[in-house]
Amino acid sequence: MKRPLLAVFSLLAWGLWACTPPPPQGLQGHVFTSPSAGGQPVHGAKVVVKAGNQTVQTSTGLDGGFTLQIPGNVQTFTLTVIPPAGQGMAALTYEAVPLAAYKSPYGAASEMNLYLPAPASRTLPGYPTRTGYVAGTVTLNGNPVASTTPRNASQLFLPPAPCEDGLVVFGGFRTVTTNAGGQYQIPVASTNNLYAASGSLWAGNYTGTDTGDCNTATEYYWSEFQYIPEVRVYLNGSTTLQDVALEAFDPGANPSRVATLQVAHDYSGLSGFNFNPNDPNWNAYGVSVPSFAHAIHSGEVELGQYYYLGQTTKAVRVYKIPSGTTAQQISFLHTALRLDPDTFEVKDFSRVYQWRDGTNLGQGLTATFLDTPKLQVNDGASLGANPTLSWSPVNGAKIYVVSVYDAQGALVWAGFTPNTSITVPVALQSGATHFWDVYTDDQREMLDYIGMDPAALQARLYLDLNHYPRLKPLRASPVNRYRGELAQAFRESLGHLPGPQAAYQNLLQNGYRESVSETRSFTVQ
Repeated sequence: MKRPLLAVFSLLAWGLWACTPPPPQGLQGHVFTSPSAGGQPVHGAKVVVKAGNQTVQTSTGLDGGFTLQIPGNVQTFTLTVIPPAGQGMAALTYEAVPLAAYKSPYGAASEMNLYLPAPASRTLPGYPTRTGYVAGTVTLNGNPVASTTPRNASQLFLPPAPCEDGLVVFGGFRTVTTNAGGQYQIPVASTNNLYAASGSLWAGNYTGTDTGDCNTATEYYWSEFQYIPEVRVYLNGSTTLQDVALEAFDPGANPSRVATLQVAHDYSGLSGFNFNPNDPNWNAYGVSVPSFAHAIHSGEVELGQYYYLGQTTKAVRVYKIPSGTTAQQISFLHTALRLDPDTFEVKDFSRVYQWRDGTNLGQGLTATFLDTPKLQVNDGASLGANPTLSWSPVNGAKIYVVSVYDAQGALVWAGFTPNTSITVPVALQSGATHFWDVYTDDQREMLDYIGMDPAALQARLYLDLNHYPRLKPLRASPVNRYRGELAQAFRESLGHLPGPQAAYQNLLQNGYRESVSETRSFTVQ
C-alpha cells in the first residue's frame, strides 16, 4: 500500500511544481530628454508596462531610473513612458517588445535607456567661447572669384545651395561666400575649452547646370571646386591663412578628380505616385542628391541635385575618391515625393540612402523605393480621447512609428509597433485638433528603436523645400515647421542632420530605405 501512496504524493508534488508560475522578471532603465534637448534625466515620468493581462507602473527617480517586475511567463510586453505635465516633452509607447531580445545572450536584463523628445536646450553656462578664423583668397585661372550671392553671418550654418558662387565650406557645415576681392573669412568657435580645431575645406562655384539656366535646369552641380583634406585652426583669436585655387568639376576636363556614376530610380514599389510630367495625372518628383563625406572629422558637402522628370536614369557627377580608399565616401539621398496637384502640398515621400567609396565607385546604383503607409482614418475625423489609428501594411516594413502632434505641429506622442494599428494610450484633450502620420523602414527591429532618439528621426524627416530649386513652389505638411526646429538644433550642435541609425555594415552593403505617410488631422470628441 505504501508504494501507490508514494506515487500519488509524487504526482501531486509534480503537479504543484508544474503549475507554479515562473518567478517574476525585472525590467529597469532610465528616461532622459533627447540629446538635442540636453539629455537630462527625467524625474517623475510615469512608466507603464502591460505584460499579458497584467499592468504595472512606476515613476522615475531623480536620476531618471525605474525598476519594476513583470510576470515571468510572458513573451512580449508593451511599455509607455508619460512625461511630467507642462514640460513640453512627448510620450512614447513601444508595443509588442520581445522579451527574448530584451534579455542578453547571458540571461541578464538589458538596460533600457529611453529618450523623450523635448524642445531644444539653450546654451548652458560653461567655458567661454574660443574663436579662430580661416581666411584667404579664392582664385580661378589666377583671377579672384567674387561671389554674386553673398551670405551674411546668420547664414553660416546653411548648406551650399545650387546657383551660389564663391562658396567656401569648412568642416562640412560652416559656409561663407567671397567678397568683391575674392577673399573669405570663416569663424570657427568652440565652447568645449578647445585650443585648436581641424576640418576639411571645400570651395567653388555651385553653378553648373544641364541647361545653363538655374530656373529651367533639372541637374545642378559644382562648375569649379577645390578640396583641401585638412586645415588646422587655432582658437586663440588668430587667423589661419588658406588660399584656394579652383579647378573644373568636370569628368571630361578633369578626369583624375571628377567621375560620373549611373544612378537609376526604380518606382515599381510605390503606389499612387505618377512621375510622368506629361501625364495629366502627374503628381510626383524624384530627386537624387550626392554628397561627399570628406573625412571622419568633417561633415558632408552636397555635390549636386538631379531631378528625374520623366527619366529613370541619370549620369551623376561625383568627386573621384582614390581607388581603394574607404575613409571617404560618396553618399546618396534619393527622394520620391507625392504632391497634391491642386494645392501643391507634399503628401507622402519615400527615401533611399546609398553609399560608394574608393572600392566600388565605378558600380552604378539603383534606388528601389519603399512604398508609403496609406492611412485608414479619414482626414478631419472625430475620434475619442484614446483613438485607434490604422494604416495599410508596407511590403518589407518591420516596425511602424506612429506620431501624434498638437495643433501647432509639436510631437505629443509616438508609438512603435509591428502591427498596422495602435491605440493612443495617453488621453488626448477633448475638443483639440491633432495631426498624425506613420513612418517605417525596411531594416530596424523593435529593439533597434529602444535607446534611439525619436527627435533625431523627426529632424531627419524635415523637408527644406527652399533648398531645392525645382521644389520651392511646393508646400510642406503642418508638422514640418516642428521638424525644422529640431533639424536646426541638431545642425548647430552636431554640424549635420542625423542619418539612418541601422547597423553600419548593413547600411554600407544594402543601403537604407524609409518612407512616411501623408499627414492627416483629427479632432478629439
